[in-house]
Amino acid sequence: MQEFILNKKFITIMKGCLFVFLVFLLLGLALPFFPEEEKGNPGGTIIISIICAVGFGFLSIITWLTIRKFPYCDLVVDEDGIWYKHLGKEKGMVPWERISKIRERVYLRCLDLLDSKGKKLIRVEYQLIGFELLRNILIERVHAIRSEFLRRNFSKGMLYHLFNVGIIFGFAGLGLFIGTNDYPILGYGIMSILVVIVIHGYAVTATGIEIQNGALEISRPIGKKVILFSDITDIRISDTCAKGICVPEVWIISCKSNKPVILRQFGADANMLFTALRKAVRL
Repeated sequence: MQEFILNKKFITIMKGCLFVFLVFLLLGLALPFFPEEEKGNPGGTIIISIICAVGFGFLSIITWLTIRKFPYCDLVVDEDGIWYKHLGKEKGMVPWERISKIRERVYLRCLDLLDSKGKKLIRVEYQLIGFELLRNILIERVHAIRSEFLRRNFSKGMLYHLFNVGIIFGFAGLGLFIGTNDYPILGYGIMSILVVIVIHGYAVTATGIEIQNGALEISRPIGKKVILFSDITDIRISDTCAKGICVPEVWIISCKSNKPVILRQFGADANMLFTALRKAVRL
């Protein structure tokens, strides 16, 4: 039996955020009553006060609702299943056989464990201590739909390419505009450096992967790379969300390379991509 509890540092940070939001909320509400503001533009002051009240009021409510859920986030797992700690095994256990799918919810920073009908059974927060270990346990235990692991191709969507090309032309156009308006160093110099950085990042990023017989073919905008199954020492999911990055990454580690091949946002759930690759390579 293993317990996974919410990180106390995260709880402290959220409580601190709530305090800050409430302070700004009160300052916004009090703004029209400041003596200095009576001499200025009262209409503008009221508008700013309303914006602060709505904005920081909304953030305060969301943060408060999140904090209220913290006592009910801790999880326990064993050979039989998984359950919320506050419910206990007898009352709250979900057997492994009942869980059919793991759904990654990157922007909500959690995993949803679903049954065969898509009903949510358990929510797994990224902020649990030992989340990487728990993720690996879930992937090994969950009986996911077999057809999901028969895919041979994964790739980034067209929007990814359009976004990067748009950024490149956008920076280039902005640099040209600034450079022709009496700021040549900023326009032609600094903006050119930014364009080169974006082009390099786009060119070396893996944008597709094909599972072949005995090898993985990694596609990039400027070429392809083949990694033999026999050269792959490990495939893992990096819990990048715990490091401030909100997108989980699948790493392919090869004995022929000092750096792993990083697969991020490949048009598929990271857990499914990870499992499909490990099954293909038979790790």
